[in-house]
Amino acid sequence: MKEQEPKNTKNKKLLTYYLILGACILVIAAIAVAVTLSITLGGNDMTLDDGNDQVIDGDDDKDDANDDQNNDDGDDDKDDVEDTTGDTTFLMPVEDVNALNSYGFYHNITLDKYYLHTGIDFGGEAGSEVFAVLDGTVESITSDPLLMGTTITLSHDNGLKTVYTFIDAAEGLEAGDTVEKGDVIATVAEAMGQEYKDGAHLHFEVFLNGEAVDPEEYLDIDGK
Repeated sequence: MKEQEPKNTKNKKLLTYYLILGACILVIAAIAVAVTLSITLGGNDMTLDDGNDQVIDGDDDKDDANDDQNNDDGDDDKDDVEDTTGDTTFLMPVEDVNALNSYGFYHNITLDKYYLHTGIDFGGEAGSEVFAVLDGTVESITSDPLLMGTTITLSHDNGLKTVYTFIDAAEGLEAGDTVEKGDVIATVAEAMGQEYKDGAHLHFEVFLNGEAVDPEEYLDIDGK
């Protein structure tokens, strides 16, 4: 007949088993917690990195775009300034300034009609010199003895043109010639055409981008 183990020995074995089982459970729990924390923290790090990278990249792109836009705007502004740096300070077209008729509606005593006078008439003796008010190129020289006499049109920078009517063109002057401010391009003709009752005079006009404008915007008539 087999002897029975003492009760105390049996209890110690059970306690050992429980301790080992508890230790295993703790180890498994610790591993599970470590894995969970690793995944959680790793996920947060990746999310933060991705978000920050996107924000930084976006800021860089935005800054680059702003820099490009600023540079482009600066270049455009520079180009605009360069396009308008031509001299627009007019010389008076005649030496003795005697303005007869201004720009605007007026009564033409020769035709006995009211209409828009698109220039300024400078009274003067026939044969007095007429000067180019700016550097430019002779665009055309036309002649209409019945109405306007001879007309010279000069083209200048910045979309400007000047027109000189009721004159005699300087000898040898031709379309395509370049002239400088102050060059003699003509002389005042004898009274003729549709304004002959005003006497001998220069009819002077200014055009900006194809539109007639008041020459007084460019001429210092008061200061002469």
